[in-house]
Amino acid sequence: MSVDAGGPNAATVVRRPADGLMVPPVERAVSISLIVPTYNESDNIVEVLERTREALAAVAFEIIVVDDDSPDGTWRLVHERFGDDPRINVVRRTGQRGLAMAVVRGLSEASNEVCAVMDADLQHPPEKLPELLAAFEPGVDLVIASRYVEGGGVKRWSAPRRLVSRAATALAHLALPPTKGVADPLSGFFAVRRAVVEDGPLVPIGYKILLEIISTCDVEGIVEVPYVFTERERGASKLGVGEYLDFVKHVLTLHWRLQAAS
Repeated sequence: MSVDAGGPNAATVVRRPADGLMVPPVERAVSISLIVPTYNESDNIVEVLERTREALAAVAFEIIVVDDDSPDGTWRLVHERFGDDPRINVVRRTGQRGLAMAVVRGLSEASNEVCAVMDADLQHPPEKLPELLAAFEPGVDLVIASRYVEGGGVKRWSAPRRLVSRAATALAHLALPPTKGVADPLSGFFAVRRAVVEDGPLVPIGYKILLEIISTCDVEGIVEVPYVFTERERGASKLGVGEYLDFVKHVLTLHWRLQAAS
């Protein structure tokens, strides 16, 4: 285990290697509301939800699927396959698009102590969720599944994709002091105490809501646990030039907000 305070503006960050995590007994686990934003994920959503139910079988949970009115009927498929399970709910957003704001909507619907966010494309393994929950010790507000700590990584990424990811992380560290010391502030797979995000307004741009939480919420302890990110096997990626431009706009907007508040 290593600790990196990340400078005077950063929360305390604890990085846990894959072979060093002490998982508490099941009875110490907290309740979790998992938010799964979706758009055209009918190829993956059934497997995602089945694996998630199995992974969380030992804890109290709810799953909130927030669907941006997918043309492929992802929201309808969830109703059809899981309508008899009261722990799985789907919110169909019409006239709205955007992963980060879909997550914000999910957070507003959540009722459990911890809220987690996970993509529906199977790039984030649901089996990692119990480990994220286990990391919520006293003083820990945010647990990040990290590609860039010991034991984490990425599979099947091209050299340009790796370079873009590292450059984006460097930009976040440079422009947003609260992210310093966080190895993977761009992760889309994380869990946060609901009390931390329910007080202040979240107005993210694009798809990197974790940046918004770290930069604008009163986050104290942060734990990073390793995971291996893999490219999707089914369905089409949503990443494009527009998403990259939104990321830059979001970072700059957060930078200006932090400057104005200092």
